[in-house]
Amino acid sequence: MTDRTKAAGPAGPGRPARRKRRFRRHLTELGFGVLALAAIVPPALDALVPQRGNADTGRARNVVTRAMLSHAGTGNACRRGRVALTFDDGPDVYTPQILEVLRAYDVRATFFIMGKKAAARPALVRAVVAGGHLAENHSWDHPHMADLDAAAVRRQLADTTAAIMRAGAPRPTLFRPPFGNTDGVVDAQARALGLRVVRWSVDTNDWRGRRPADIAATVLAQAGPGSVVLMHDGVANSAATIQALPAIITGLRARGLCTALDAG
Repeated sequence: MTDRTKAAGPAGPGRPARRKRRFRRHLTELGFGVLALAAIVPPALDALVPQRGNADTGRARNVVTRAMLSHAGTGNACRRGRVALTFDDGPDVYTPQILEVLRAYDVRATFFIMGKKAAARPALVRAVVAGGHLAENHSWDHPHMADLDAAAVRRQLADTTAAIMRAGAPRPTLFRPPFGNTDGVVDAQARALGLRVVRWSVDTNDWRGRRPADIAATVLAQAGPGSVVLMHDGVANSAATIQALPAIITGLRARGLCTALDAG
């Protein structure tokens, strides 16, 4: 055996076999790494950018109870000013229970309705209007409106208004952009369709999976004369919003703030 042969190591099938084993081991380690990332990344992303729930993904839980409504009061004196309660992303499976609570407390609210849901659930749009509430425009399917060109913006708004009116509601006059996302193009298209762009001043973040007590506490800590409160009737966590409503309504009224369609 020469020095070159010694340096090169033993010949025969052993070396290819070891290379195969190392290759398989590296593949196994890589596989475990991918699995670990798959387990870690989604929760991390959700913590950074929580996803909006969709109430259509399951049946509504019945969260309205007799105890919840047994002490419902209808007094609504505007000693200090008005606060507008608003609900986005419906109508959906929790909308009837929100309407039930509002009816018990004699509250009028504004519902910013998605066009595709109005088309799918026209009876709920009619129930909103029958309760004395406003049915307003919240786009067809909740896009970032400023990402769209003028023609797409116009379709989002016009098709939603048409769906709301086909369901039996008056023509909307307000448009709340999803995510509050708008620009000059969106504003111009809204004006051309007779819609005034509106937003909110108190964000409950109720769609993030918050507890009812925390949702109510946010409203009562931040709301004042002229406030517009953002809540949701069309997300998976809308059950918690329903449970928070009695405390929100009674708390505002105890502070001399009446619930009204116009917060001005």
